[in-house]
Amino acid sequence: MAQADIALIGLAVMGQNLILNMNDHGFVVCAFNRTVSKVHDFLNNEAKGTKVIGAESLEDMVSKLKKPRRILLLVKAGQAVDDFIDKLVPLLEPGDIIIDGGNSEYRDTTLISPLNIVTLQAQRDYFGAHTYELLSNPGKFNHTNWTGHGGKVSSSSYNA
Repeated sequence: MAQADIALIGLAVMGQNLILNMNDHGFVVCAFNRTVSKVHDFLNNEAKGTKVIGAESLEDMVSKLKKPRRILLLVKAGQAVDDFIDKLVPLLEPGDIIIDGGNSEYRDTTLISPLNIVTLQAQRDYFGAHTYELLSNPGKFNHTNWTGHGGKVSSSSYNA
């Protein structure tokens, strides 16, 4: 069975393009969407001839990932993110990573599991803007500038 480097949940335009971009850069990506027909359509059309693999369930998706598992959520902010996290947590192990890649309010994405599954948030409008809460220090939020160019990390916009 193929082993994917990362899984991406959410096959709208942004999700599809990000999967294809990661594929172009040598990563094997597992695509999942709650509407499974979208996975089949994507694999048979836009992703045809690539190394992208599909999954028909969350269990199937998790089984196709290298450890530690990395799962990127590109779903509607709010309840959809919470619902996917709730479904994923029982399938994952310590050290696995869930990344909320949508437009969630940073305080809405916190570390959620006694299993030490890391939940990260990457803002859609600037993928390098990142706020997270450490399991080792609940209630303390860290904001990291991943650009490597410095900049004001406490503001709502970057000067990188």
